[in-house]
Amino acid sequence: MKRLLIIINLLLWTSAYAQVSIDDDLSDFDYGVDMVETAYSGFGNKVTERTRASYMAIKDSMRSSIATKQTTLEDAFGCYLAWFKDFHLCEFGEAQRKYMDGPIDYTSFMDYAPCDVYGKVDDSCFLIRYTSCEWTSKRRHWIDKAISSFKKSGCEHLILDLRGNKGGSTGTSDAFIKLLYNHDGKYNGVVTRNTPTNLNFLRKAMRRDKNWQARLDAAECSSDEYPTLLEPPLVHYKKTSSLPKKAAIIIDNNTASCAEELILILQRVSDRVMVFGKDHSLGCADYSNAGMVIMPKSKNKFMLPLTCSLGLPETGIDATGIIPDVTIDCDYPSVLKDNIDSWCQWVAAFLLDK
Repeated sequence: MKRLLIIINLLLWTSAYAQVSIDDDLSDFDYGVDMVETAYSGFGNKVTERTRASYMAIKDSMRSSIATKQTTLEDAFGCYLAWFKDFHLCEFGEAQRKYMDGPIDYTSFMDYAPCDVYGKVDDSCFLIRYTSCEWTSKRRHWIDKAISSFKKSGCEHLILDLRGNKGGSTGTSDAFIKLLYNHDGKYNGVVTRNTPTNLNFLRKAMRRDKNWQARLDAAECSSDEYPTLLEPPLVHYKKTSSLPKKAAIIIDNNTASCAEELILILQRVSDRVMVFGKDHSLGCADYSNAGMVIMPKSKNKFMLPLTCSLGLPETGIDATGIIPDVTIDCDYPSVLKDNIDSWCQWVAAFLLDK
């Protein structure tokens, strides 16, 4: 009976596989490429006179590899997307990762599973390990509790540990900005591509936001290739918190997206912040507000950034990530979970000494 079941399963799998034709795979590949070329906000910055030959070569090569059955749609399209070196332009499968430089796999040499935690490192320094910028009321409540505990702790210095924080939504982290604010500064503004595909995609993604719809109306009427959707917002608070006196941000190569945005704005509005680590952050902030594309035949999915920073190329970080101000001069910890690890202790000692 078991053998019969195995044979039936094999026949079903073979039948389902046979239904996926090369023509369907090529059709999906072409669809995905067309969406990138007409809607991806970074396309004009990435595909230039200097890089166009390289771009055409990878596109043609990957399409040919599907047509000649040398590779799968997933692998070919993953390799195509990897050419752009944009971690926000990503497919949901694993194929793309082997063609990308990063992120570092810390699990290969340590027990790495960063968890949210807050508490004293010592009598002078308080730790808040903040591992996600997810936009939920529960998340914001946790941040408020962590900051309140810091204020009651008697500690003068703060460590904001962003290792493993891959982002979420920018507004989630406003309480940290308010806590560390010294002076006025501005966020990066946002522009988009003035193509029908891009603007229509954004309209659908932001269909419940009247403010965004009005901005898109203005963009649609603009003759600019990259009309401004959002001017750089000013950060201003009436009061400045006296504590912490000094603040350290710890990063690693998994610190990305909105976590990087948090660091960038803190560097603009605070004189008491320094960045610590051994590795640069991932570099995944220049192109954002991604929408999901579903391929018609295979139903494979990928994320497509629809806006880009107004400051590009001058203020771009994707090529380099955020570089630590201070290199941590000790080995990687053996365990990073909800513990007070060796890096936190090293940074706390550094802040006390300085």
